[in-house]
Amino acid sequence: MDQNITSAGQVNLEKAREYHEHTHKEKVKKKGGKKFALFFAAAVVTGVLAASIFQGVSWYRRGENTSAVSKEPIRELDGTPNAPIATVDPENVEGAFVTDVSAVVENVMPAVVAINCTAEKVQTTFDFFGRNYQEKEEQISSGTGIIIGQSDRELLIVTNNHVIAGATKISIEFCDKTTVEAQIKGTEENDDLAVVSVPLGSLSFETLRQIRLASIGGSEELQMGEFVIAIGNALGYGQSVTVGYVSALNREVTAEGVTLNLIQVDAAINPGNSGGALLNANGQVIGINSVKYADTDVERIGYAIPISEVLPIINDLMNREELVEAESAYLGIEGKDVDSAHANSFRMPIGICVTKIEKNSPAQRAGLYLGDIIVGINGRSVSTMEELMHILSYTRGGTEGTLELKVLENGTYVDKELTVIFGQRGDHTEGKKR
Repeated sequence: MDQNITSAGQVNLEKAREYHEHTHKEKVKKKGGKKFALFFAAAVVTGVLAASIFQGVSWYRRGENTSAVSKEPIRELDGTPNAPIATVDPENVEGAFVTDVSAVVENVMPAVVAINCTAEKVQTTFDFFGRNYQEKEEQISSGTGIIIGQSDRELLIVTNNHVIAGATKISIEFCDKTTVEAQIKGTEENDDLAVVSVPLGSLSFETLRQIRLASIGGSEELQMGEFVIAIGNALGYGQSVTVGYVSALNREVTAEGVTLNLIQVDAAINPGNSGGALLNANGQVIGINSVKYADTDVERIGYAIPISEVLPIINDLMNREELVEAESAYLGIEGKDVDSAHANSFRMPIGICVTKIEKNSPAQRAGLYLGDIIVGINGRSVSTMEELMHILSYTRGGTEGTLELKVLENGTYVDKELTVIFGQRGDHTEGKKR
């Protein structure tokens, strides 16, 4: 982190010191009981206002460490980076009065990028005689991304899936206005997440020196009323900043048949902000903004995807590799989805109930039994066979993984985790069994 970047706390403490010296001089100059009384009253009012500001801003302090990320939720990628990029150093604002967020924004902006996408739309027109003609038309859309990781070959940027869906060309604009093309690394439509990559070789040394990796906070510790900052490429005009407070937590919102539990904020989340960073007062990413779930009929309601809940998905996308079907993982089971209706009727956990296990399959060797309910795989939550098959499709056969289960013991379902060595899909021909 550059040493010349001053924290918001230092700025405000310096202002407080200057104010104290100024008022002290004024007190010496002005004598008399009446003037002293007026000064005293002004000090009281100032103190009340300061206390109000202090109460209105939630300091992001959790545990003993308040100036840095206390955990590394995203594991390091394989390989030694040949051009390591510094990580954003969270601001330490505890004990100071924050009257603006300019220092935090300046600190975090190098970790946020603008995304511009080009897509082709086929338009059909008819002439007077009913003959149809098809014309291809380019459509330009914009969004935002967060620099989330780096390997020895590429820079990794997380955004919303709907930002890059259908794009034939993806352009990334960094904080120094450098623009390069990006490739899709992986997408999760149901979670509205995507990771795109930029080759490090396409970036100059000067750009690499200026950009930063985002600092990740913990959304599980958020509280209603906590102060937040949203950064994004609003309307495609360039990066902009809005501020507000957490209005609600775990807000269940449905769009296009997909339901997510989101953070609701009163900070403006406008078109182009999708994929941008929702920050706490220290500049740590606690959410990924998404306009997809915005309600245009209501003002000052924005939503963000909680970062802690989707870190395993982001990690998957960052490390995902393209596999042909024969190379993908094989488990050797058949299962039935246990939805909320079945769960309530039969007092079972929501998940995948194992109904058949192939003999000598990876599942049998791992210790899976009929009636066990699969609720997770490799750290990812699953509730349907479709989700399980999707994860297996990009997991390499022959690798080790984990299965999270609900197992019935003495009339009660208990948590259990199994280690499994996945088979290779090419060695098995029964398509329905996974």
